Amino acid sequence: MINYIIFLFGVCWGSFLNMLATRILHQRSLLVHRSYCPSCKHTISWYDNIPLLSYLLLKAKCRSCKARISLLYPATELIAGFLAVALYSITTDPYTYVAYTVFFSGLLAATRTDIEAMLIPQTFSLGIIPLGLTAAWFGIIQVSLLESALGALCGYGLLWAIAKIFLFATKREGMGAGDYDLLAGIGAWLGPLGIWLTLMIASCTGTVVGLVYLYCTNKARATRIPFGPFLAAGAIIYIFFRTLLLSLFIIP
Repeated sequence: MINYIIFLFGVCWGSFLNMLATRILHQRSLLVHRSYCPSCKHTISWYDNIPLLSYLLLKAKCRSCKARISLLYPATELIAGFLAVALYSITTDPYTYVAYTVFFSGLLAATRTDIEAMLIPQTFSLGIIPLGLTAAWFGIIQVSLLESALGALCGYGLLWAIAKIFLFATKREGMGAGDYDLLAGIGAWLGPLGIWLTLMIASCTGTVVGLVYLYCTNKARATRIPFGPFLAAGAIIYIFFRTLLLSLFIIP
């Protein structure tokens, strides 16, 4: 029973993250206006704004103008629900649960905006650095304050260096500054070892998914694919499988 309650909480929290990510991305007020359809600007009624359920009942279309509702809305809500349950299964300390919920929230919001607009607002990347440092200071996450600070610095510097080398070698941009910021934010929560393994996972999954996507869509190799979602996925995988990953790749 408790898992169902936590799942529903996660889904509702995912709905809030949808609102937060969309409004920050499009620089709209968080407090003044109610949600509205981006196509026809019609204000969304409360009964059309129920997480997951409204999307299904409306058959993914706006009630007013029949424009398609982005799959990002239910996907974010569903993932948030599953993450809430999964985190509860590995965390007994309520402070740790809240801390990692905040971390996952930043990753989910960054993923959503990167997929939608190829942009990662610094609220969801650099903004989680002081939160990670604070959590490390109080000892409620698995890294020390020093590891948190080093992780943030190394996360930004590592991707920045890789991007500059790629630019020098190919004369074109390989990734955006938002990716550096996001890995810096991840580093504040996972430390140096965490960002290294996160980057390994992100690079491998990103390469495979990118190749499959380009093959299936017949798009050019120069097509830009957002890297933020793979960094976020790598960080989440590291949180849940930290011991296994360290034993396989770091600890002999």
